[in-house]
Amino acid sequence: MSDKNKITRLLKRALIKYRFVVMTDDSFEEKISLKFNRLKLFSFIICFLALVFIFSFLLISNTTIKNLVPGMSKEDLEENVINLSIKTDSLIAVLNNQKTYLNNLENIINGNVNSFEEKLSQEELQIDVSKINFTLSAKDSLFRLSVEEEEKGTLSFNTVKNNLILFFPPISGVITDRFSTGSLHYGIDLVAKENTRVASVLAGTIILSEWNPNTGHTIAVQHKDGYLSFYKHNSVLLRSTGDYVKKGEHIAIIGDSGEYSSGPHLHFELWHNGIAVDPEKYIVF
Repeated sequence: MSDKNKITRLLKRALIKYRFVVMTDDSFEEKISLKFNRLKLFSFIICFLALVFIFSFLLISNTTIKNLVPGMSKEDLEENVINLSIKTDSLIAVLNNQKTYLNNLENIINGNVNSFEEKLSQEELQIDVSKINFTLSAKDSLFRLSVEEEEKGTLSFNTVKNNLILFFPPISGVITDRFSTGSLHYGIDLVAKENTRVASVLAGTIILSEWNPNTGHTIAVQHKDGYLSFYKHNSVLLRSTGDYVKKGEHIAIIGDSGEYSSGPHLHFELWHNGIAVDPEKYIVF
């Protein structure tokens, strides 16, 4: 009997009606009035929680939010993560290569070329340039003479792509100091008239156009087939970094800038695949 009485009392308490009223503070005017009992309130809370659970389940299962839940990522997401990791590694490698390239350019500009020679492999150091055959045919010789008369350049043999490249002389002047690896002079010095304009030896892109304390106004052009040309000690630079120039297009004016300059002249360097070469073997000055 005691158990039944307890159940009866609980049911009566659950069915006791309560009223929730919202009134204004000043006039006590009734705005909202709700009647409920404990049973209805409990049922409402259960239904509300069930609806929230169902809505959350549908939202997670039918949207991309589920990819954020641990253990619920799709195979394509995992594949994308792997691809992003591979691309990240590739970008890091590219950035490292660009950093090395920029360091090499800085060494070339400042005349610190020993680092390049140290990086050459034993196979590259054993190459005997004297064994390379530069013999020209009769037609090539005639064509060479005609070009030399017009002072437009010369033909040189490109061993990389097995074709002929016509270089344009940067200026028409007198050579006062020749190429010499022994004295660490990796270019030639040319003296010409005042305000002589300097031309690009080949078509390419300006990768450097700035002032350097040692070499003064310096400009560099990246050409095809691994050729890179430097023009130092200029008085004025006519083109900016990133500009594309044609062969023979004027890019600077001869000058006497920089601490390494001993008088008005052009210091010209020609590099091929990171190695300084003698410009006189490629261009008629």
